[in-house]
Amino acid sequence: MSLLSGQVAMAVDTETTGFEPSLGHALVEVATVAVADGVLGESWTSLVHPGRGIPPDASSIHGITDAMVADAPPPAAVGPELRRRCADLPLIFHNASFDLPFLIALLRQAGQPPLLNPIIDTLGLARGLGGPGGNSLGGLAARLGLPVETKHRALGDALTTARLFLALCARWESERGVRSLSELAAVSQDAMRLSPVR
Repeated sequence: MSLLSGQVAMAVDTETTGFEPSLGHALVEVATVAVADGVLGESWTSLVHPGRGIPPDASSIHGITDAMVADAPPPAAVGPELRRRCADLPLIFHNASFDLPFLIALLRQAGQPPLLNPIIDTLGLARGLGGPGGNSLGGLAARLGLPVETKHRALGDALTTARLFLALCARWESERGVRSLSELAAVSQDAMRLSPVR
């Protein structure tokens, strides 16, 4: 029986106005993709009004403009739905240290409970198997022959992260004997601590 049998986790990705919430940068898009019993399930995505202009250098990466978010819901409206979807499920990110501070800020603005969920980082899983370097989401997806999605948009990257998780999970189970999502979360965090370079 696979370690994913009967298990549910949630892949999450964000797009933002910059790199640091502490400097006033904010979410402009968030997406989730459920992974249930080893299969991709329901997806959800929303633009988010950042409360500030989107710098041109950020727009040049994700293609999201001020015009696109002009009528987008504010964090207070997006936060409850995001929190409901995450519930207490294990959350899957590619480079969680980037996304989590933005999600924490969004949920705080929305008056939602903090995320205390187990965190599985596919960047850590990849590093744990192959070492640092060359572990970008796009690079890993290409090497593993994953379906091509819209890059640098929250839903496309969340779908790729979910598929990458399934591919890496199978390897950690067969090659390293990992037997649970909690173990997978632990080894992914250990790899990030041991190899903190991007």
